[in-house]
Amino acid sequence: MDEIVEAALLFWLPFAFIPFGLWLSQVKSSIMSSRIGYLIALCGVVFVLASPWTVPKSPSSAVGHLLGFIAGPTIMILIGLFKIAYSGNVPVGRLSINERNFGLLLFFMGIIWFSLMHWWEITPVMSSGEVNRYWLIFLPNLLISLTCLSLAGGLAMLSFGDSRTSESKYLFGTSLVSFVFLICAMNLDSSNIDAVGFREYVWLSVADLIGIVIGSMLAIICFASVIFVYESTLPKPKSIDAPTNEELSKISQVILDNLGGEE
Repeated sequence: MDEIVEAALLFWLPFAFIPFGLWLSQVKSSIMSSRIGYLIALCGVVFVLASPWTVPKSPSSAVGHLLGFIAGPTIMILIGLFKIAYSGNVPVGRLSINERNFGLLLFFMGIIWFSLMHWWEITPVMSSGEVNRYWLIFLPNLLISLTCLSLAGGLAMLSFGDSRTSESKYLFGTSLVSFVFLICAMNLDSSNIDAVGFREYVWLSVADLIGIVIGSMLAIICFASVIFVYESTLPKPKSIDAPTNEELSKISQVILDNLGGEE
């Protein structure tokens, strides 16, 4: 079978099944459709993760290769941040202090896992012997995002939260840990990536994130401008006449019948 056809059937088609399955799983009117949707999405994920073996010669297999490496520590970090953020004074779904401590443990385990992947011999390396190029893009973006989002979350808790000082300190701590990891990776060579090369990817990641922020802001401005221009062209709504005495009498009677009391 042709390599392009193999990649289309064994990678891109299963990859398309993931969003389709998730969309189908949201059909709440039919339990069977929802279950089939989850099954389709799960099969898609399995085929994507298996792409290094099913389509080893395709460049697309690097995506599945990376996902298999980063799934565990990424999930641990996200769950850890969730438990930290919701262990304080929140109106619903408040978690206990033990949950917060468990969240801290998960976060640090995820960071240690990523540090071992960067500096030890478990770096995502393709069968050709080259470091997975998507790993070089993912790690800087992850560390920069964790640093900024944790810092922003901590500041938001102090500014808008009620009695969230303790949780904000923990988020500041996670931001500091992520920043220290980033600085160390930019200055210390690893077994597969030198510090100079990693710094280049960090600056590229900074440019990517700045572009995403600016693009998102421009998209919001354009959307708001279109709504403003459209609404400004609409004619002013016509004023209705004041209610007559008969209508006021009927309203008073309805209120009297439902609430009781005097007019």
